[in-house]
Amino acid sequence: MSMLSYSRRHRSLLWYRSAQRALARRQQRQLQQQPQTRIKRASIPSRMLAKPTTSSAVVALAKQARSMDSLSNTTAIHSATTAPDASSLVGAVSALTATAVSSSEDSTNTTAALVTPQISQPADTMMAMDSAKEVTSAISLEQSANRSDKPQPQGSSWSAMLIALFAMIQPEWTKEKLELGEIPLEDIPITSVPPQVSEVLPSRDIALFWRYDMDSYAANRKNEDRSQYVLDSIVRPGRCTETPLFFCGCYDGHGGEEAVDYVQKKLYDNIRAHLTKNDEPVAHSIIMGFKDTEEEFKRRSQVKFEQGSWSSCSVGACAVMALIIEKKLYVASCGDCRAIMAYRESDGTLSVEQITFDHSANEEREQHRLRALYPEDYDIICEIGQKNFYVKGRLQPTRSIGDTYMKVKDVNRYPMPRGLRIRGSFRRPYISAVPDIFQVDLQNRKPEFVVLGSDGLFGELKNEEIVQLVDQFRDQGVQNVSQALREAVLERIAEIYGTSAADLENVLPGHRRDYHDDITIDVLHFTPPHASTQAMAA
Repeated sequence: MSMLSYSRRHRSLLWYRSAQRALARRQQRQLQQQPQTRIKRASIPSRMLAKPTTSSAVVALAKQARSMDSLSNTTAIHSATTAPDASSLVGAVSALTATAVSSSEDSTNTTAALVTPQISQPADTMMAMDSAKEVTSAISLEQSANRSDKPQPQGSSWSAMLIALFAMIQPEWTKEKLELGEIPLEDIPITSVPPQVSEVLPSRDIALFWRYDMDSYAANRKNEDRSQYVLDSIVRPGRCTETPLFFCGCYDGHGGEEAVDYVQKKLYDNIRAHLTKNDEPVAHSIIMGFKDTEEEFKRRSQVKFEQGSWSSCSVGACAVMALIIEKKLYVASCGDCRAIMAYRESDGTLSVEQITFDHSANEEREQHRLRALYPEDYDIICEIGQKNFYVKGRLQPTRSIGDTYMKVKDVNRYPMPRGLRIRGSFRRPYISAVPDIFQVDLQNRKPEFVVLGSDGLFGELKNEEIVQLVDQFRDQGVQNVSQALREAVLERIAEIYGTSAADLENVLPGHRRDYHDDITIDVLHFTPPHASTQAMAA
């Protein structure tokens, strides 16, 4: 159902109120034409005023009339032998009738006063019951006549108006047909990582790289970041010899651990499968590896959604990876993780180059792209807070693996919580998992080092500051440069909050999220430190 304009909704509500008042006036005239009714029109004190009701009271009175036959017959049988006190019975019937009259006077200031005479004979009791039956039957006929023209709500008028308004502005969702079939889900348990992980890997092949180190530091209760490295050798199609390769990746999860853990376990395997089975460019194999990982997780989350579990559809992961193969460096990025490269100029100075784009709604470039792709969605970019932009008000990364609820319309229904459901055209997925790829020929241009990191690193330090710190730690002979860089980040955060880095580390994971995000750093060294190289040359 398309969204109506404000003026049209306003006219619909006015018509609804006028129809209710017209119905009340017709009921009032019908009641006044009954000569046997024991109701007197009069003004009564405020303490006796009945609460205003709606047509639901009339409907209840009509239902009560249908059960009067058995009640009156029972009264007649008992009155043949004894004379029961019928005042309470007639009072109840009169109260119901007065409630109906008071509901018909919703547009006036007068209400119905009850006059309940003392009746001692059974004949009078029978007459009162018959008159009440005539009144209620007439009301029931009038109500049914009106209901045949325009259906009336069963609840109060305000509830009915809210329901009608909600029906006008609520978009009509249609379920997409998804051929899931009988897909057996592979049992992949989530492997949680410790709050802090640090590793150093010296290279066994200097032609690939000199050293690799990493550090991951949790701010959330469960670390939603992951880091991975693989030293492997494969046989490319059409070749007889093995080709050595080195793969490392930095993954930043959001919403939970499931997506980021799945990416860590499947991304390299999918890339490797394309490298070994298909005679295609390496960049194409990387893109297809991302695509396969995305499709597998999306299908997995949809199957779980049909089984009643929605959490898999609301988690995702950003990824940045580096692959060294055949004397070339390939860097791929999908999301708001980043990779920077440092290299020496001819004069000996160190320069920095950001070799990936930030796929974030905070970037003006991404905002223009999304507004051009989705002109029909006025809320494609929403600002929440000061200079914090989100896609559809939900997600900052504009590319990620997972986040099925931002890509598939059919999962934006029960059992997905209403607060997470996305409302929009869904002509195409709002975010994608297509990576940007950067290639460096290591024979012509060999960098000093490459830094991969999550937004927990690059949100606190600038690219130039990171390169200066890494170069300083390398010259000082620090074994794990990533860990030293993470400690420098914590010192910067501690300065902002007026505390020390040691006190910040004593805060338990989960409470740390009030100060900073998860921090994951991978440093890939291609050459020894510049100071040691100069010393050896001297």
